[in-house]
Amino acid sequence: MVPVHDGKVITTLNSRNTSESVSPRDARSWLLVPGTRTHDLDDTIGRCGPDAVILDLEDGVLPEDRPRARDEVHDWASRGGKAWIRVNAATTADWSIDLDFAARCPGILGVVLAKAESAAQIEATAAALGDFDGGLVALVESATGILEAVSIARSNSVTRLAFGSGDFRHDTAATDDSATVMGARAHLVLASRSAGLPAPIDGPSLAPHAGGVRDYCRRSIATGLGGMLCVKPDHVRTINTEFAPSPEEVRSARDLLAHRTDSIDGSYLPRLRAAEAILDRARKYRIDAADEALMSMSR
Repeated sequence: MVPVHDGKVITTLNSRNTSESVSPRDARSWLLVPGTRTHDLDDTIGRCGPDAVILDLEDGVLPEDRPRARDEVHDWASRGGKAWIRVNAATTADWSIDLDFAARCPGILGVVLAKAESAAQIEATAAALGDFDGGLVALVESATGILEAVSIARSNSVTRLAFGSGDFRHDTAATDDSATVMGARAHLVLASRSAGLPAPIDGPSLAPHAGGVRDYCRRSIATGLGGMLCVKPDHVRTINTEFAPSPEEVRSARDLLAHRTDSIDGSYLPRLRAAEAILDRARKYRIDAADEALMSMSR
């Protein structure tokens, strides 16, 4: 039976994706795990099914523990594990050490650059990685980074932008729902769109219950973001569900495309494009089968 909440198919291990099956351009849930906690990571991935996993070498690890974190990540990856890693800011001594590690460690799918504040930092990071063929996410966490977001997004090396909401709140002394922080989110959306990047990744919710996570996701979606960092594995299922088309959206899109008409107004072609985008997302997240099962149960 396909579980449903508020008209959406809830993510299950059998009906959704693991970290390798969704492109980073489309990934909804980005699970952030300290690099020193890989001992049960395989079980966590299998249980919650994030679209992407980020092993943290930055704020999630004490400075004196970073060498051990790199060793643990290497050991885990050498056993077949695949993940992104968050490296330290370009202004720190650990930055070059982290990048050298990323370039030679097996199983590293991409790098998340912490506290990105300029296109020059992005290009320097890409240059330091050499022939590394993984992705590069710019994690923007400060007022300076937000004001430079357009140039960062237009860097040829960037895969996607992400919002470091916690550090940004600290930098600006603003609350999460303030015009300052919401405006920063909107600026990242516009910068990404202008540069042809996918919708940016929001910062994590710290809500203690699923309803709070769901509300956070819906606010992010309404602002134009396309995914979310998370530090709590139990949030992954809600994130994946909320950032995917609902069964009703999929059915409406199919119906619109199946019954095209020559009698159109100014909204018709945009509606067709929106319907095509919904079905494209449904295919990427492999939710067509779940949608069909849901419709079969309702008959």
